[in-house]
Amino acid sequence: MSIPASLQPLRPTLYRLAADGRSLDFFYARCPDCSRLTFPANAPGCRHCGTPLSEAVRIGMRGGGTLLEFVTLHVPLAPGMAAPAIVGDIRIAGDLVEEGVLGVDAEAGLQPGMTLRAIARPCPDGAHFDCVFVPENQETPQ
Repeated sequence: MSIPASLQPLRPTLYRLAADGRSLDFFYARCPDCSRLTFPANAPGCRHCGTPLSEAVRIGMRGGGTLLEFVTLHVPLAPGMAAPAIVGDIRIAGDLVEEGVLGVDAEAGLQPGMTLRAIARPCPDGAHFDCVFVPENQETPQ
């Protein structure tokens, strides 16, 4: 199922809708000194060597990664976050690890080391989409 073209990314500096209309591309910056990737692309400095990223090349790459660990939260950690929610640490590129919301109903079936992909999920406001991670073989978030 594709996301309607009228919906905009909730965090446009982090991701965009991919060509398939459902997956997300993440924005990275390639450091001009060490050539390693930093996420997000608008970070002030390289996460690896600290070089300012004002001259860095911005790169869009398929969003996803490897699940490292996960937990079910029973209280929202941020305004607008639904609870309960399953969140995890996800290796998104090289040694970059970010926290993400998993678009599944239960921890059953999740395991460290599994491949996840980032997909768009419509927000309740009807104007935006947000990012959730699902197992590679799952079509839609629960």
